[in-house]
Amino acid sequence: MFGIYTCAYAVVAPLLGRASDARGRRTSVRLGAGAFALLACALAAVIRLEPTGIAGAPRVVLHPAAPGGLRAWTYSAVAGFALANAAFWPALQARLGDRAPSAAALARSVRRFNIGWTAGKACGFLVAGLLFAYAPSACLPLAAGCAGLVLLCALADRAGAQAASAGSPPPEHRASERPPRATRRAYLLAALLANLVLWGSLATLKGLAPKLGAHLGLGPRATGCLLFAALVAQGLAFAGLGSARRWAYRPGLLRLAAPSAALGLGFWLLAGQLGGGSALVFASALLGAALIGSAQAVTYAASVFYSLDYDEHRGLRTGIHEAVLGLGGGLEVLGGALADATAWDGAPLLFMSSGAALGALGVAWLLRPRAGGVSANSEGLGALCAGEEG
Repeated sequence: MFGIYTCAYAVVAPLLGRASDARGRRTSVRLGAGAFALLACALAAVIRLEPTGIAGAPRVVLHPAAPGGLRAWTYSAVAGFALANAAFWPALQARLGDRAPSAAALARSVRRFNIGWTAGKACGFLVAGLLFAYAPSACLPLAAGCAGLVLLCALADRAGAQAASAGSPPPEHRASERPPRATRRAYLLAALLANLVLWGSLATLKGLAPKLGAHLGLGPRATGCLLFAALVAQGLAFAGLGSARRWAYRPGLLRLAAPSAALGLGFWLLAGQLGGGSALVFASALLGAALIGSAQAVTYAASVFYSLDYDEHRGLRTGIHEAVLGLGGGLEVLGGALADATAWDGAPLLFMSSGAALGALGVAWLLRPRAGGVSANSEGLGALCAGEEG
């Protein structure tokens, strides 16, 4: 099921992102939000989760009047969610670049955007974990209500009509303010690679949460708390990044992100060896989740910022950014297949920690010092941060 989403999203996101360059962001955002809300409402109408008396194991029931089987509904809906998100997210992020009058303002917009979606996602995991354990029948209706709220916000947006035309740079955001193209390319590629590894690491924890929670001897509530903690750490790290002066076109934090992911996954591997369900197991997994979430904030912020700052084809660039997220989400599918092949639920953690180590080498190579290329004092960095308010 997650593989269907991943493949569809990775293929379609760049195409729909590029379409928003030509046809306008507002239309793409509204279409994506509308499709997402309709799909969520349809699932809530035809699928029920009923308690069985067994902790964490509700029974899935399809409405008798619904045509087709349960698998057809869930697989089709997941593919539909991929298309809806591919219309929504690249266009929404591209609007940040369209409206930012300078690179400094763009960095502040990216930070607020990242904190916003992270807060929603973190609360989603926490609430879902509680509902799944105590009131599973409320999960899908609540999700449909949240999707409807997103649609209402998109329809009520008036600023979109007054924004600059899609793809046109704000007059103050001149190309001369940017570092050289070779430097921008190196940082963009490094950020995409690091984000692939970090998104795959966090996606492994999220997508395989039921199996990994059972592997650690933890129930759905504790597993939901771990995922909530990862997203809280991510949100705090987004806030802690602060102004672009601290990190934009500087290699330090980006080089540390993938090794931090490998270390965080190592703490989950260690937790699996400590004995099921103990406080030490939870503490080890909690530390690992916080490391991965914090590192994800660095790579995600860098990937969005460098995608929007690279050139004026922002819809295409953010579509590629989102496609990389889709590919990163696919890594959990490979990890799950490895777990099936080895009959060891810890295999996905070992797989992703190895991938994080390889990613760290790739990032280090892309950001290596070279003449006319990457350095902390690249030409244009001063202009980038000029007038930065923090």
